[in-house]
Amino acid sequence: MQFSLKIWLFSALFILLFGYFGALTGLVKPVFLASSLQSLAVPLLMSAGVLVLAMWVQAHAQTNANSSTLTVWRWYKPLLVYGLFFSITLTSLFGLTTTLTGSHATSTSIWFYGLSFYTAFFAYHLAQSSLQSGHVWVGSNPLLLFTGPIAAFFTSITHKAWRKRLAYYLPFLVLGIFLFKVVATPLTEFFKLIELTDAVSAVVFALIFELFVYANFCGLSLIIYALLGIFGVKIPLNFRQPFSARNLIEFWKGWHVSLSLVLKALFYNPTKHAMGKSRWGTYAAIMVVFMASAMWHGITVNFIVWGLLHGALFVLTLWLLKLRVRFLLAWVPVLVSIVMLLAIVLGRMIFADSDTERLLTKLSFVYEPNTELWSTIMAVPQAAMAALLIALGLVLVEFTFAKQKQVAKRNYKYLRVPIAQWGLIALFVLLVSANIGIDYAVYGQR
Repeated sequence: MQFSLKIWLFSALFILLFGYFGALTGLVKPVFLASSLQSLAVPLLMSAGVLVLAMWVQAHAQTNANSSTLTVWRWYKPLLVYGLFFSITLTSLFGLTTTLTGSHATSTSIWFYGLSFYTAFFAYHLAQSSLQSGHVWVGSNPLLLFTGPIAAFFTSITHKAWRKRLAYYLPFLVLGIFLFKVVATPLTEFFKLIELTDAVSAVVFALIFELFVYANFCGLSLIIYALLGIFGVKIPLNFRQPFSARNLIEFWKGWHVSLSLVLKALFYNPTKHAMGKSRWGTYAAIMVVFMASAMWHGITVNFIVWGLLHGALFVLTLWLLKLRVRFLLAWVPVLVSIVMLLAIVLGRMIFADSDTERLLTKLSFVYEPNTELWSTIMAVPQAAMAALLIALGLVLVEFTFAKQKQVAKRNYKYLRVPIAQWGLIALFVLLVSANIGIDYAVYGQR
């Protein structure tokens, strides 16, 4: 049996068993099982159609590379590549899917389930001319579509003993469950802060929401990474301790790694090639990448502003670092760290709020004494406050000890050692019984 098909079946069985036993125990709603069946069949059917079309274009583009029809196929392939990537942009523009602001990104039709993930997957491999028939099982893999990494690579590691795979990947699974359930879910208790528009409240909400998005998306990504690893397949580690970064460039190297690989192949490399090796070509390529990322998340004012902000601050960081090398300026590292903090907080404030009027009020940064902020924070359950303190502690450890041996490789080794794992399990047992907050995937399954 083809390897990718076997992994698809393992993944589908896991999803169905989770839905069945989850419904029996009350862990998930009974409707989850019915929706699981649909979420297995629809992406597989859609992926098969996309794959047939993409492979036909890929085959003809290669066959006619040296013929008179080269000009025609030169356009067919990029049209399909970027058409696939921006298909989710069109569906969100017409209200068929919701934007990825951090609320549960659903769609009005099951036919769009997983669209943003498998279309990005096929667009990437078509651009690389690496599509294969077996990719239908990778692109539609139910675990990957459950807000997992985009499979820029999907490599068999079944040659490694099952026990060795379990020993290596189980700590990632423990960490992923902890981040998602103990940290991210309780932080949803703070979501009412989005309504407050004074400067202090807006910044506080942005900080908390950044921690929520990180714990939620990273936690789920680690769960998928671990489960597939145990099944016998290696996929991208989607987060690599982004808060160990000292500047915005390092930060983005550790955040949503699989999407960064796709954006680099589809937008950065072609733009850089078209504009040459000059620094202006680099700067233009960076802006194109962030605007493409913004459009992938959704066509709204806040995402356009978000893309422009992050692109501009990324370019500024690159310019400052080059300035430091040229003139040996000692103050540059501090400045680029400040720029990173500004980008993270201000960027998340913009990212999270698609209400343009409310966002503009926040961006005016008017200071108003607001007792509602403090009263709202004090009213959250203790487990939510504990989640906030844990999240802040993890970020502080990543940043403070970035050069320490257990942290430096940016693969969560400091949280995978036995003593840390037992600590995570103990906190899970202590705090998860509170059963507060809302469970959902921040990147949804649109």
